[in-house]
Amino acid sequence: MPKNIGSIVVKLLIFSFLVGWLLTLFDITPLDLLKDLTGTIGEIYATALSTVRWAADYILLGAVIVIPFWAIFAGMNYLQAKSRRRSRPTEKKD
Repeated sequence: MPKNIGSIVVKLLIFSFLVGWLLTLFDITPLDLLKDLTGTIGEIYATALSTVRWAADYILLGAVIVIPFWAIFAGMNYLQAKSRRRSRPTEKKD
């Protein structure tokens, strides 16, 4: 049995509130949820999928610029680190 049941109840209430608020963004009421559970899940899936597709366009557009710059800077850092390793004086063991 958990030591602090009160804090668990408060956390569950807050989480339930946030999930309920999120569902209202999708115009889902408790009655709709109970009447058509499979349709509601399908609607949530369709909305999430369209959001991912929307975001993917922006991610790909940004990646056209970001990835080449990242590759250039990563390559330059690699070459600098490699040249530093070559120019280090070797330690002599007695």
